[in-house]
Amino acid sequence: MLRTSMSGIFLRALEPEDLELLYTIENDEDLWDVSSSCTPISKFVIKQYLSNQPQDVFQSCELRLVIEDLERGRALGLLDLTDISFSDRRAEVGIALLRTERGKGIGRAALLAIEGYAKRHLNLRMLIAQISAEHNPVSRKLFEVAAYQQVALLPEWHYNNGEFEDICVYRKML
Repeated sequence: MLRTSMSGIFLRALEPEDLELLYTIENDEDLWDVSSSCTPISKFVIKQYLSNQPQDVFQSCELRLVIEDLERGRALGLLDLTDISFSDRRAEVGIALLRTERGKGIGRAALLAIEGYAKRHLNLRMLIAQISAEHNPVSRKLFEVAAYQQVALLPEWHYNNGEFEDICVYRKML
């Protein structure tokens, strides 16, 4: 369990009981443009996914964690580390929160928790995030407030809703 001192938020491994959380987030059409998904996912497929979760982050080079409120004992969203490169000591970070939990500082608390874990236990030196320049100002603000710096702009990098959009690349040195 990865804890942060902010708001009683902690990060934990996925459990079979997280089926409803994953089902809700994976089928939230508002998140499809940032997840490269464009179709609904069944509970059956999510059950299979949960039962086949890789156990070793060093082999899979990815890590999916549940963001949970310790006080309420309730899952609030997901945090992913993907494209982990242990040789380059970097990973991409992404956050998806339930609609009812957005705008409450939960994303910031989750970032604080994963940053410490990534540095101490995974020996990473950098986290990056790729965010739509035009269509995701809330996420851009979150990463800016969390001291991530925009280091690149990728023109027409992502196809979304019939058009190519620019992507901002943010980086934080740990």
